[in-house]
Amino acid sequence: HRAFTTLLFDEADRLLLAQRSPEKRLWDTHWDGTVASHPAPGEPQSVAAAERLDEELGIAPEQYDELVVTDRFEYKRHYHEIGVEHEVCTVLRATLTDTSLDPDPEEVGGVAWVPYDRLAENPRWYRQLRLCPWFEIAMRRDRSE
Repeated sequence: HRAFTTLLFDEADRLLLAQRSPEKRLWDTHWDGTVASHPAPGEPQSVAAAERLDEELGIAPEQYDELVVTDRFEYKRHYHEIGVEHEVCTVLRATLTDTSLDPDPEEVGGVAWVPYDRLAENPRWYRQLRLCPWFEIAMRRDRSE
């Protein structure tokens, strides 16, 4: 099925990571890009991403520049004996001009601004974090181009 992951950066090229709520069925408490979800049938990825940014983090469209699709990939990952994700994932990026947030605790367990170069280029550093598989793939592919 279709999915997306959205990566929002500040003007210093730091990436906003969001930790998934402990209440999530799959990948609970894992760190993700800014938001990730699934669009409704026929819904454009950018529209779904904008909705999730607002719902999960209180980030309105006026706070960032245009969401741009930078990649697409397919992956399949099992999560323990609980479930599996088999998705075609679209990656969207934007830069925040207003970094004020209002995270929804039912969706987000925590947030962190991280230097993207450090996260993407130093495997020993980011391996300390439990990353969602789709975000780890998106990050690796972004740096291999």
